[in-house]
Amino acid sequence: MKWGSLAKQERRKLTRSVSRFLAYCDLIRHCRPYVDSHGSFAIVVVLPPEGNIDQYKEAALFAFAEPEPRSRFDFEKTNYLIADKDWSRKERLTLEGLVNYDRLVVLARNRSDVHEKGLAVADAVITLGPPEVGHVVAAARLCLKQHIGENLAREVAGMPLDLIAATVRRGRPVERSAEMVRIMMRKQEKPEAGQVGVEALHGFGEAATWARELATDLKDWQAGRIAWGDVDRGILLSGPPGVGKTTFAMALATTCGAHLVVGSIARWQARGHLGDMLKAMRAAFEEAKQRAPAIVFIDEVDAVGSREDFRGHSAQYNTEVVAALLECIDGVDGRDGVIVVGACNHPHKLDPALVRPGRLDRHVRIPLPDGAAREGIIRLHLAGDLADHDVSQVVRRTEGWSGAGLEKLVREARRVARRGRRPVSSSDLEASLPKRIAIPEELLRRAAIHECGHAIAFLSFGHPFEALELYDVSEGADGYQPLGFIQMTGIEPRASTAATIRDDICGLLGGMAAEEVLLGARSSSGGGARDSDLHRATLAAVRLEASFGLGAGMSFIAEDREADLMSALRLSGDLRSKVDKTLAGEMARACAIIEARRGPLLKVSNELLVRRRLSSDEFRGMISSDERAEGEGQNAFPH
Repeated sequence: MKWGSLAKQERRKLTRSVSRFLAYCDLIRHCRPYVDSHGSFAIVVVLPPEGNIDQYKEAALFAFAEPEPRSRFDFEKTNYLIADKDWSRKERLTLEGLVNYDRLVVLARNRSDVHEKGLAVADAVITLGPPEVGHVVAAARLCLKQHIGENLAREVAGMPLDLIAATVRRGRPVERSAEMVRIMMRKQEKPEAGQVGVEALHGFGEAATWARELATDLKDWQAGRIAWGDVDRGILLSGPPGVGKTTFAMALATTCGAHLVVGSIARWQARGHLGDMLKAMRAAFEEAKQRAPAIVFIDEVDAVGSREDFRGHSAQYNTEVVAALLECIDGVDGRDGVIVVGACNHPHKLDPALVRPGRLDRHVRIPLPDGAAREGIIRLHLAGDLADHDVSQVVRRTEGWSGAGLEKLVREARRVARRGRRPVSSSDLEASLPKRIAIPEELLRRAAIHECGHAIAFLSFGHPFEALELYDVSEGADGYQPLGFIQMTGIEPRASTAATIRDDICGLLGGMAAEEVLLGARSSSGGGARDSDLHRATLAAVRLEASFGLGAGMSFIAEDREADLMSALRLSGDLRSKVDKTLAGEMARACAIIEARRGPLLKVSNELLVRRRLSSDEFRGMISSDERAEGEGQNAFPH
């Protein structure tokens, strides 16, 4: 063994540091063929997360040392390079120079840190993993002269390597070091005292109500008033990026007085190969069990995927990950006091078994904050500043912003105030908003016609709306920016028939139809972005043809999930032809509706251009009075 070949003096150097010894064991375990080699080689060694690269370089000096003199070849000394430091410092690192090294070990924190020259000459790229339990036991015995049990060794093996290096040392019991690491990790992952609870958050609606009820149930359970089986043990939170799903989990832990364990598929996968990844996942749930009441927060849980979609060489790996996660969540039934909270952007990508009753069976969608919620979020981050100031202008201009965007806005305003060595002001908030660009009158006129086209089409089918509105300015941000909108109202539940779906498509295309009829050509404003008119109309047409059996054929081609529907549309030319025919037919119908009310539509769009906002009643009144004046009262909209 390599350990036996080290001289006594070298062993003493190696065992002066627990982290160095564990790094040595890690290198021996993963790089055995090259450690034992007497020939030439070049390898790239990628460290585990939180691994100290200097400690690994010191350990590599021992692991790849040559105790016996070579007789047949005059090898150069093994060369060690740190990927993100040494490439720029050593001018002789040409490709030819690297090839000429007899033994080359490149140490990297990430594979991306390695220069392409290093990857070109490497015989192998080896990714290290977390310490093994047996190595931790050996480290305690050889480095610290302490004997520890397997359970404590397993806990230490699951801790970040940088914290092990900082706390585990001679003269200090390993249990005490482990407790120090627990405290540090708790500070990193669990909200500190004084952080806000769910009651201080804004815009979470149903999720906040659930959180308050959960806190009450946990107190009743701890007091013995209810059984654990009566407590909700799993919830799935979904919503667009930045709405505060992670913030909610932290506030939930504060409100419930629970320990928070933060995990994600990406974080667990960073531990190494499949076995290490599953070990890290199970360790998170085990920590929650030991620290109950506790919350296991799984961020980006949709990254686990669905077994129905797995294909190719990675299918077996992904299937085992899903099975292990289901096993961990099922194990919560025997782990009183553990709540599982999953968060994702795309709930439709989850494995159906993950959201069945008994697992993440309650699904709450967190929307983008409305006006009242945006003001609450802004004032929360202002932390009492500007309490007597009106921030309604900022609230109005941040419509469609996420909580993360509002937090960044306040942070930027504070930065501006700090540079001026003064308290933050409302003008700092407004100055931190995107620059406003005036919209030319010609574009606003087109936008007014577009929105009024939607309104006339929808009202023709009895679909109510609340208001039409135009934006005076563009905020100057990148990406798709509509110049106006129609605010629809909720309608009573109804059967989705071919007729009602086609009416919806016709209404969505009404804006483009109005531009074409009244202006001679339609613009790109109806498409080009997710949730645009054309995107939503296309999805409805694909559902009609491919999922509901209400189109030209009755074949079930795809589930009613956007990803499946759009994939089917891309792959099938026949389906595209059917969808195009449906869209063209509804576009023609929308144009006919607009043409029949050309005069009233022009007048009401001019009024919207002047007033910038029209309520539904105002719009109806103008259209009806104009039609009566023209003797067309029989065409009044249905009620």
